[in-house]
Amino acid sequence: MVDTGTNGTAITPQELSDGVVLDRHALFESVVTHAGDVVLVTEAEPIDAASGGPKVVYVNPAFTRMTGYEAHEILGRTPRIMQSPATDRRELDRLRAALLAWRPIEVELLNVRKDGSEFWAQISITPVADRAGHFTHWIAIQREITERKRRELGIKTMLDSTSDLLLVLDDGRVSAASTASRAILGFEPEQVQGRSFEELVHPGDVAPARSILAGAAVPPLGTRAPATVRVKHRDGTWRWLELQASQLTKDEDGLTGVVVACTDVTDRVRVEEELEVTNGRFRSAFDDAPIGMAITSLTGQFLQVNNALCDLLGRSPSMMLAHSVQDVTHPDDVLHSERQRRALTRGAQDTHQHETRFLHSDGTVVGILHSSSVVRDAQGVPTLLIDHVEDITDRQNLEARLQHQALHDTLTGLPNRALFMDRLERALASEDGSGSARVAVLFCDIDRFKTINDTFGHHVGDLVLTSIAQRIQSVLRPTDTAARLGGDELTVLCTSSSAAKAQDTADRIRAALAEPVTINEAQIPVTLSMGIALSAPGRSTAEQLLRDSDDAMYAAKGSGRNRYTLHDEAHSESIRRRLQLKAALPDAILKGELSLHYQPQIDLNTEEQVGSEALVRWHHPTLGILMPGEFIELAEEAGLMRHLGRWVLGEVMRRVALKGRRGVGAPGVIWMNTSASELDDPDFAVGVEKALSQHGVPGSVLGFEITESVLMTNLGRARGNLALLRSLGVQLAIDDFGTGYSSLSYIGQFPVDTIKINSSFIAGLDSPARRRESFAVITAVISLAHSLGLTVVAEGIETQTQSMILHGLGCDQGQGYFFGKPRASGT
Repeated sequence: MVDTGTNGTAITPQELSDGVVLDRHALFESVVTHAGDVVLVTEAEPIDAASGGPKVVYVNPAFTRMTGYEAHEILGRTPRIMQSPATDRRELDRLRAALLAWRPIEVELLNVRKDGSEFWAQISITPVADRAGHFTHWIAIQREITERKRRELGIKTMLDSTSDLLLVLDDGRVSAASTASRAILGFEPEQVQGRSFEELVHPGDVAPARSILAGAAVPPLGTRAPATVRVKHRDGTWRWLELQASQLTKDEDGLTGVVVACTDVTDRVRVEEELEVTNGRFRSAFDDAPIGMAITSLTGQFLQVNNALCDLLGRSPSMMLAHSVQDVTHPDDVLHSERQRRALTRGAQDTHQHETRFLHSDGTVVGILHSSSVVRDAQGVPTLLIDHVEDITDRQNLEARLQHQALHDTLTGLPNRALFMDRLERALASEDGSGSARVAVLFCDIDRFKTINDTFGHHVGDLVLTSIAQRIQSVLRPTDTAARLGGDELTVLCTSSSAAKAQDTADRIRAALAEPVTINEAQIPVTLSMGIALSAPGRSTAEQLLRDSDDAMYAAKGSGRNRYTLHDEAHSESIRRRLQLKAALPDAILKGELSLHYQPQIDLNTEEQVGSEALVRWHHPTLGILMPGEFIELAEEAGLMRHLGRWVLGEVMRRVALKGRRGVGAPGVIWMNTSASELDDPDFAVGVEKALSQHGVPGSVLGFEITESVLMTNLGRARGNLALLRSLGVQLAIDDFGTGYSSLSYIGQFPVDTIKINSSFIAGLDSPARRRESFAVITAVISLAHSLGLTVVAEGIETQTQSMILHGLGCDQGQGYFFGKPRASGT
């Protein structure tokens, strides 16, 4: 045994005999006593676990501060009394193996204080030998590392629980890695630890990697942009990782480092690279495309154009980008093109193709096949349009020439037999069956044309024929068709006609030929023999009608030439019926045999009723219900139209007033037809004003429909009546627009609100043969009306297809059997 000094320190006899050693011992004792770390000395043996381990022979005061145990409570006992059951067994196995081998070791153990609380200690254990080399003691230096350990464990928990790749770097080396390193880099976390981070980074990306690590120590003022670098996978490939770095806070244990969050963006980068390649190919294909291409906004603004489009329109790219599609579209085509574009931008369809016209910078018109496709965002919302613009000017011109040549006479330029018969068949097919608007054919033969040819030669005969064709054409309505069947035979087709109208046409033709034709200073008088045939609604065929008019023409020739004759089949029966009706008509008004039926007018956008048209029906005691077409003309001839018009106005006023008293308003405007005699009456508008006042009805509920031919009867008086009606708030409409003589020249002179498109054009929308012509007429009428601020109503809509097409073309309202037949309770 040996003597011991204070605090249980063992001192050898030799040390007692050596004063110097005693001074060193005192110095050692002072250092150990005041040290901040725990100094603990145990015996060298026993080491085996069964004996409980070596006994403590010395502890310094820091031990009490760390563990709560006084020195006398631990001396002679094993340090294991402080060991926590939760201590890592692997760390204890390392410690035991070092002790058995008598070698120094440093371990980190979870211990328990006297009060039962746990703490982490970093323990450095060293064996001490005597001069003979025998190990006599173990000296343990202990330091509490609880806070550091908690952070390390927190980091470890974070690394173990996250699915992202997290790397903890210390002096540029990986000190810890999350389990995601296995999936992203192919390395186990332990295989990455200790490696330099820069060794993993692609040489070309070391600079941005260093930049992101250096920036980790600087608190960002905002969101710091990540760095995207290539990091080597275990299999030798490179993965693209997006790096974000943050500095670990340094604590009293000296814990430092940088946490690098790595997001695998390899797939995204590859997609971006592929997109870049694709975009490059697209740009190349776009710029070098042989046809015009453009990217436009939803409003039609050019955002990008290619060389072909610039060349096609004679504009530089900068000029094109300063314009929109609307700016380069022919004015007559803007409305239709805009309607198609809006259908795309509203998501109604994804692609559309139509023929239109663009304007070259020099003002020339370029025929275009315009194809547009919608570009949508991730939510499916339209964002852009891609346009293909193909020049089809030559094709359109060729088609127009070929079509014209196929359907027109080469000498006169008039339609030939094929086109005439086609139009005649379509006119017959569009008849409504009421007989109010019939088809008339005038067969014209030049009197003594053979004598002209024999006298002046066939060349002069051709010139005479051409001049006659021009004169006939000059006096026809736009809806009429003049044609050359061959030789000196000319025909005229009149739609929406009657016997009186056909005869009026014949009179105009005769008047146009009153002056001789001058050829090479020769005055050549010409006359025509004309035969007129009218259709029998629902029974006539084109060939039959042409034959009947031909027969009537021969009858005219037989009567002395230079005249016209009506085809006389059933002529007597027709005359008797007309005379009977004309005689009975005055009493029909007095006896109450007339009634009003109302046909609804529908807003094509909302499909709601916005008005109705009042139509007269004659309940004849023997002939049944007669439609207006069977007696209105008779009323005109008998001078009864003003009386009939006052009756219709009174009936409408009484019905509106009655419904007003019942609290039921009429749905919109009630329209009535106005005759030429009414409009010519200087007191017509004044009478309307009195009727409105008498029944307490506002003028806004009334509307008058006036045909173009009626409007032309007395322009001065008509204009005065219309102006007064307009001041009363009464609505005014031009009926059967497009079938008169002077639509374009007079429409702006009258205060009208509405234009009604004749049903003959509407019927053509369902016919493949007539659709293109109907489209052209209807589109022109709608464009004209809208440019003047007028409402457009389509009459005679009978199918859903017609309704949809008209709505697509921008027509405002519709009327016809598709929406409802005229009914007595229609208001």
